[in-house]
Amino acid sequence: MVLPIGHTRMVNSAYYNASGSQIVTASDDETARIWDAETGKLLHTLQGHTGWVNSAQYNASGSQIVTTSYDGTAKIWDAETGELLHTFHGHTKSVKSAAYNASGSQLITTSRLNNSWIWDSQTGELLDTLDGIAYEHAVIEAPLSFAEYNAKGSQILISSGGNTVRIWDAVKGVLLDNLQGHSSWISSAHFNATGSQIVTASLDRTAKIWDASTRELLHTLKGETGWIWSAQFNPTGSQVVIAESEDPYGRGADEPRYNIARIWDASTGELLHTLQGHTDYVTSAHYNAIGSQIVTASYDGTAKIWDASTGELLHTLQGHTDKVNSALYNASGSQIVTAGDTTAKIWDAQTGALLHTLGETK
Repeated sequence: MVLPIGHTRMVNSAYYNASGSQIVTASDDETARIWDAETGKLLHTLQGHTGWVNSAQYNASGSQIVTTSYDGTAKIWDAETGELLHTFHGHTKSVKSAAYNASGSQLITTSRLNNSWIWDSQTGELLDTLDGIAYEHAVIEAPLSFAEYNAKGSQILISSGGNTVRIWDAVKGVLLDNLQGHSSWISSAHFNATGSQIVTASLDRTAKIWDASTRELLHTLKGETGWIWSAQFNPTGSQVVIAESEDPYGRGADEPRYNIARIWDASTGELLHTLQGHTDYVTSAHYNAIGSQIVTASYDGTAKIWDASTGELLHTLQGHTDKVNSALYNASGSQIVTAGDTTAKIWDAQTGALLHTLGETK
């Protein structure tokens, strides 16, 4: 009998380590798995969660992995051996995301009950608790919760529900400011590479660029009739790409469907290119490390590679049998890993050729 070596339920995410030698996947089958990115071989299965694994990410050095789960915990694992190092208890609802600071000494976890906690990644000690947005009903769960450190590790962006992003001092645990201006749920918020600007995306059909020091609103990037699911700077901070999809509640039967990505000039707020071709929700859009390409992921079961300068479609990555939840480049930009259905797939970023299906028995 051949035992399955791949995931048995939906794969929610797939990330490379910094060197591009490994990939970690997170799945609804309550496991995360570590794979060799060159051969596609399964290296370790990370077992211990008792609910869906929402995310799994490496620290900057690639020595550790943090997983978050619907079971209300986060766990740190040794990326080389697969050994469980720490389990973080305390959140009472699903832990949606976790992020390391640049040095890997700390990480922050964010839950569906609107709170974020900072932990020492080496000892597992709880260092600080950052309050989320206060709601009239304390038991409300935020569908979109996440946090991110800036490159220096001095500030943290947190969105734990609602239409506000909070900026915290990562060292003192002090609230610095609130970014207010969106009129619906925040779907993503990211610093640029230098930490000088912030881009936020919202289901109110806009993305906004902010000065990270003064918190001044610099530009509002307006979509068509769609929700904006993500917004990312390119590596130099000169462009922003947004992933936009139709509002299922606000479109008439005869209105056009918008499942697109758009490239904007981050300095002027000018629309540069519209990336059209997907037929269902576009859930993410990411640049490669030099900013020459963009990869988009969609619920239509494909990912697409685009030229970031011209907006030209270069390749369509077909092979998943269900929605594609994420698509990311490795550090060199030579490969892309997509996560969807019960698999993750590795692709050649220049040719669009499928290299490996992770977990496939040959």
